[in-house]
Amino acid sequence: MSRILSIKDLILISVFFIFLNGCGYELRSQSKILSNQTIELISKDSELNKELERQLKLMNNNLQKISIEPDLVLKITDHKIERYVGSIGLGARTTQVRLDYLIKYEATTDDLDQINNEFSDSRYIDFNQSNLLAFEKEVEITSENFVKRALKNMEFFLASQNNEIK
Repeated sequence: MSRILSIKDLILISVFFIFLNGCGYELRSQSKILSNQTIELISKDSELNKELERQLKLMNNNLQKISIEPDLVLKITDHKIERYVGSIGLGARTTQVRLDYLIKYEATTDDLDQINNEFSDSRYIDFNQSNLLAFEKEVEITSENFVKRALKNMEFFLASQNNEIK
């Protein structure tokens, strides 16, 4: 009896997948708008912008300061991380640090007019005076993660703008 039940389950699952495949359903795939592109990057010389360049290069992009036929012109107008300190108690020692990330940019492609967008994010990091080196490393890792999330947001925003035109 259990063998017949398993065959019924197998047939039911097969019919379900055929139905989903037949209606065009598929899992959402990763957008590749910021991959394998020639990008003209206009930005100030800062650590965050260097990290942005590094992340874009990891996505197999060709970055140029001045390009004749770029696929994307990306101008970073504001890119910063601000630190805010929180303290509690009589001694008012720092117990937590909030990092606020902000990137404002202008993007221009062949298909789109110039679009302006911004992305912001925040993260709280516990602070311990005795472990200062670990705190600085955590801030560095958090900065990398902010830039990664900003690039994902930028890719999503450019893809949605591109889909609105089509």
